[in-house]
Amino acid sequence: MKKLLTFLSDFGLQDGYVAAVKGAVFSRADGVQIVDITHEIPLGAIDAASYVLQQAAPHFPLGTVHLVVIDPGVGSTRRAIVVDADGHIFVAPDNGVLTGILDTSAEIRAHAITKEELWNPSVSSVFHGRDVFGPVAAYLVNGGSIEEVGEPVRMESLVRSAWPEPRSDGTSWLGQVVYVDRFGNLITNLPLDASVGHQGHVEIQEHRIVLRRTYSEVAPAELVALRGSSGLLEIACNRGNAADILGLGRGAAVVFRMQQRGDPIE
Repeated sequence: MKKLLTFLSDFGLQDGYVAAVKGAVFSRADGVQIVDITHEIPLGAIDAASYVLQQAAPHFPLGTVHLVVIDPGVGSTRRAIVVDADGHIFVAPDNGVLTGILDTSAEIRAHAITKEELWNPSVSSVFHGRDVFGPVAAYLVNGGSIEEVGEPVRMESLVRSAWPEPRSDGTSWLGQVVYVDRFGNLITNLPLDASVGHQGHVEIQEHRIVLRRTYSEVAPAELVALRGSSGLLEIACNRGNAADILGLGRGAAVVFRMQQRGDPIE
């Protein structure tokens, strides 16, 4: 069985940064298979990276090592950590990028990355992905122990990103857009139980958008609200780009109103 390592960053693919990190891994880990989650996270967008990581990582086999380099505080006093969350191993800065994983995992243990013998001999203060995180990920892929990377970290001290909490008045929920995917779908921080079906509607700007089950339940180029694959409310456009149509992105306010008894069926 091949050793699996996933890689998530905001490096993009224009420069040599992704290749440099992979080179640091390949030079230390034989037989490793690197799977790119994405390198197109908006620059420094910790909350967006947290969402994408939580969306993808749990679907890999137990024991997979996940390398996460969204690190706007590189070179500062922010910690570098390794986290074992329900049998998945995450190598990342302690800046909130693991929030989604921490919030959805039952068993968690963490260690700070302080054992310098595992790093590159020469460490750039602005490229810890290549010189610290990559080599430590390779060590773990090779079967290294999480306990050997450094001292244990108390769970309550781990940094959580400031994802806004949805608010409710009993019949409606107020949330916001936290991520925009490649299709222009606006993903919100509002979880929808599958039992909700299509009972309700969304208000965003001056638009009132009825909740449906699938994209195809509305006409082409029409906006639709639905429960996305991650269980969150999203606003989309059938065969179109909702973000472009609405001119909105991360941070836009969204209201979801449940259909009440006596309301006309939508």
